Amino acid sequence: MTKPATKKPLSKICYLLKSFPEISETFIVEEMQSMMNAGIAVDAIAIYQGNFDLQHPIAESFLKTVAVSYVKPVAYPQMLSCLAQLLVKKPGRCFKTLVKALQSGKERWRYFIMLPYAVSVLKQNVDYLHAHFADENLQLAEVLSEWTGIPYGFTAHRYDIFETVLEQLSELANKAAAVVTVSEFNKRFMVANYAIAPEKIYVAYNGIRTELFQPNRQANNACLNLINVGRLVAIKGQDILLAAVHLVRTQGYDVQLRIIGEGLLQADLEAQIAQLKLQDCVTLMGAQSQSQVCHYLDAADVFVMPSRSEGFAVACLEAMAMKLPVIASNVTGFPEAVSDYETGILVEVENPAMLAEAIIWMIKHPEQRLEMGKKAREIVETKFTRTQVTNGLINYWQQSIQNEGLL
Repeated sequence: MTKPATKKPLSKICYLLKSFPEISETFIVEEMQSMMNAGIAVDAIAIYQGNFDLQHPIAESFLKTVAVSYVKPVAYPQMLSCLAQLLVKKPGRCFKTLVKALQSGKERWRYFIMLPYAVSVLKQNVDYLHAHFADENLQLAEVLSEWTGIPYGFTAHRYDIFETVLEQLSELANKAAAVVTVSEFNKRFMVANYAIAPEKIYVAYNGIRTELFQPNRQANNACLNLINVGRLVAIKGQDILLAAVHLVRTQGYDVQLRIIGEGLLQADLEAQIAQLKLQDCVTLMGAQSQSQVCHYLDAADVFVMPSRSEGFAVACLEAMAMKLPVIASNVTGFPEAVSDYETGILVEVENPAMLAEAIIWMIKHPEQRLEMGKKAREIVETKFTRTQVTNGLINYWQQSIQNEGLL
């Protein structure tokens, strides 16, 4: 009796990124590194070079191990050479894709600029192509898949489904072998707005390596120390937080606030701090290294994130791992991580008064907030570790690709 064929395990992934490295997108390199730790080889192609001056240590380590390729123009002789190689390796597919490219008008550049990478991923025996964010790098992943026959997928986060959305997102998603997003909220939104079957979308939270976050916090019955970590942009709601701190202070309570991050609203926030006379209690810390962030988290009592919208905030999980109770907006993915009055407090978005009430509650209940922090750490260890998320992704990708007969 003939034995059934053994299905090949997923062994090599090529990530397609818009920009790399980016300090605000550490979750991507964490995922790539965790795949390598799980025995899966990783390549990466990025459209733009990111910020090399300020990197997470894991990004520095990753770049020493993996040579990231950056998309660049293709000279005509190289283009012909790549086409010749693809015609040998994949004659039918190459001819079909070439015809499509020539008929694509002003979009044809995407096909030709990816020719060297098509040759490369075939030589490297890549099994799967994955784009983080449904942006122009997703379009290039689809093109690379058309040249090579290697299945592609993507992870949708926030702006790419709520704000700056590709016109052909539904088409790209339904052609993809795998569709991932970072919260159940996002999944429901994608199903409702982009005609994607719910069973096709897999939710993978942004897991963290809990071993990096070792709190040593003591009860603080004096001034309440608040902390916020995030880019200084409107979506993160630091202006709302400053307004709430002002309300807390006018009611006679003493608080200190550190805001870690950099961004376009630095000057606006500085002006707001001056206007509200908060210079003695609010410090804008700028961008900080991971070790420094951990240090400041450990010195804080409460993590506050009044975002107007989020995908699934890694900074929130890191604070929870440091046994910090969280005050967050009740929007998008936050309620999937923060349980109201169990691991933190959820407040209405754009509501400084409600946020101020939550801060005052934390001041008045020091023992309860410590208990919230302990439960927050337990939740992270139960649901949001990097290993758990990575294993789930590997299983989903492998099953999705095998279901389509592509692995």
